[in-house]
Amino acid sequence: MFAILTDHHNLTRAFARLSMLKAIRVKRNVDQVFTDLNMPSAALIEKMREEGLLGSLGAPMSKPDHQTSQSVLQNHLSQLFLDYSKLKQTLEQLSLSEKISCKETVDIAMLALNLPSDSLADMMAQEGVSVDHIAPQDPQQQKLDAIRERLNQAAQKTASQDAQSVRERLNALAQGDSPKPSTMDEDNSVVPLRRHQA
Repeated sequence: MFAILTDHHNLTRAFARLSMLKAIRVKRNVDQVFTDLNMPSAALIEKMREEGLLGSLGAPMSKPDHQTSQSVLQNHLSQLFLDYSKLKQTLEQLSLSEKISCKETVDIAMLALNLPSDSLADMMAQEGVSVDHIAPQDPQQQKLDAIRERLNQAAQKTASQDAQSVRERLNALAQGDSPKPSTMDEDNSVVPLRRHQA
């Protein structure tokens, strides 16, 4: 599958055949998938290449199977990139080196996508027309986005609670010279008992 995903010729032809609505979905899926895969930054990738680490991570690239009809292969690629879940599942199986090579190939191939011009995008933004109104997201991706948002909110809430707990502990340590309420309570409870015995 890696050889197919890095077949620049067929990727470019597959992307060029897409309508504008499908091209928008493909770009959105690609951007979201590589974001979700937590890809290394460009600076880290360059440093890994400089020190020879990146090359040792990947398997040698095999040649694409030319026995498969190119039109069939291009249609398969189109359907794959239009489906966020399948695209993510496919890329997750690759090694880090293969993911990076795939991303670099796809980034170049996406130049063939029939995306809205800058002037059209500006006019849409000025009049409040969102791309989502024209090319709705994949329902599965919408569910994942909703789950991701809830997880982020929960993480932020937990982080805020942890920070508050740390502040309270630091304040307690700063006031360590004052008697603890629990000790005073124990002392007060002992005195009446002794008086009663006397």
